[in-house]
Amino acid sequence: MKKNNKILWIDDEIDLLESHIIYLSDKGYLVETSNSGEDAIDYCTNNVVDLVLLDEMMTGIDGIETLKRLKNLNPDLPIIMVTKNEEESIMEEALSEKISYYLTKPVNPSQILSACKKILDDKKITTDTLIKKFLDFIKKLQSSNYDNFDFSDWNDINNQLCDWSIKLDEINNFDLKEILNDEKEILNNNFYKFIEHNYKHWICNDKERPILSCDVFKKSLKPIIEKNKKLIFIIIDCFRLDQWKQVSQLFKNDYEINESTHYSIIPTATPFARNALFSGMMPLEIKNNYPDIWNKMYKENKLNSYEDHLFQNLLNNNNFSDKSFHYEKIFNYAEGTKFYNKLSDFKDVDILSIVVNFVDILGHSRSESNILKELIPNESAYRNAVFNWFNNSWLKDCLNKLSDWDADIVITSDHGNTMVTKPTKVKADNTASLGVRYKYGRNLNINDKDVLKIENPSDYLLPSFDVNTQYIIAKHNKFFVYLNHFNKYSNLLKDSFQHGGISLDEMIVPLIHLKKKL
Repeated sequence: MKKNNKILWIDDEIDLLESHIIYLSDKGYLVETSNSGEDAIDYCTNNVVDLVLLDEMMTGIDGIETLKRLKNLNPDLPIIMVTKNEEESIMEEALSEKISYYLTKPVNPSQILSACKKILDDKKITTDTLIKKFLDFIKKLQSSNYDNFDFSDWNDINNQLCDWSIKLDEINNFDLKEILNDEKEILNNNFYKFIEHNYKHWICNDKERPILSCDVFKKSLKPIIEKNKKLIFIIIDCFRLDQWKQVSQLFKNDYEINESTHYSIIPTATPFARNALFSGMMPLEIKNNYPDIWNKMYKENKLNSYEDHLFQNLLNNNNFSDKSFHYEKIFNYAEGTKFYNKLSDFKDVDILSIVVNFVDILGHSRSESNILKELIPNESAYRNAVFNWFNNSWLKDCLNKLSDWDADIVITSDHGNTMVTKPTKVKADNTASLGVRYKYGRNLNINDKDVLKIENPSDYLLPSFDVNTQYIIAKHNKFFVYLNHFNKYSNLLKDSFQHGGISLDEMIVPLIHLKKKL
């Protein structure tokens, strides 16, 4: 038996179970208790638990509802249901939520011990197998020749990285997470070389590239519209692939899910990537084709205030001017709830587009809040925070309601983000933009090995703001700091989540197609 497994026992009469708890403790288990489902959910949100013993009949939220919420938090958490109720319907509902074991009261301590031991021993075998597969994955990576990778290889590697980051959360092994992080740094350095070598070729050859931001309409949205299907297009700002993978479990019962990805254009920042999504164009093409919109965006400093105009133009240019279109941008809970309450008003709209800013706001807010830094110390905690928000959000309520519509839903992001750790000194004049992972302006002086430096923006279909405009794009975990405040901002920004640069998490983002299950 593995010592020190942590068991959480949830029962509204927990005081009556003291002898059982002492017995398990004497056998080497750490037993925590909770007398309500609400408290248990809070505990499991913030602590690692190996096994749950759960009473079915409780005051407050009952055992079945507690079971569902715990499984939403962690689908692989083993749960033993303990109940007086022998109704077949209760047992079937519990089993449908994938409980590990079912005991009927009264139970004696040896029954409880036997059930716990079997499940935890089985879990240890599963964990050992998982560790072996992970180490095999790392060994395979270390023998890879990244010089021969194409974009589909990088898609596959990134997909596996996201899967492993979630799987390692289940066993909470710090050493294995460190191995994954070290390997991810090597991968990102090679990915940067891949982008540096291929990106200019991609933007000139749309048949020999992955789906870029500007291709999402043509590749994913246009085929739906051409079939006269209702389209719901949802852009979650700064939404990463690993976050989607954790969130996706919330929708497997209601939707058929087709998962793919697209590559955010560089800089991986909202003014560039999201405008490309809505226009079907690269930034320089937007400037050349829509000079009025461009001038308004940059003179008014409203860089994403004309997305609906760009998308309407894109529809018109593709002979979809007869399609009705509605656009919403939502920054907070109040706006989201208001939108949910009027969702039925848009049932007859052909194309409904929703921009959701919460994930991006969370990342930026964390940089400015010591409390959020404590709550979200790393990428795993950030992913869990996004999941917890999504699970209780107006957006999930909307998607639940939309499952009854005859509509195709496409969910994507403009870009992801990455945790930055290494400050890089930069010199620039007051015309330079304010980005931490990218900048544009005149006279940008920096050690070139730390960045992709773009001297001629038109080569990358990026706009110039005067005759001397340059861009610098950070690679992997670098971030830019001015010399005159280097120590202050290095400390402030270190280990923050930023975007605009070149990394797997920033560039390869989810592109998801949901269809109602028949």
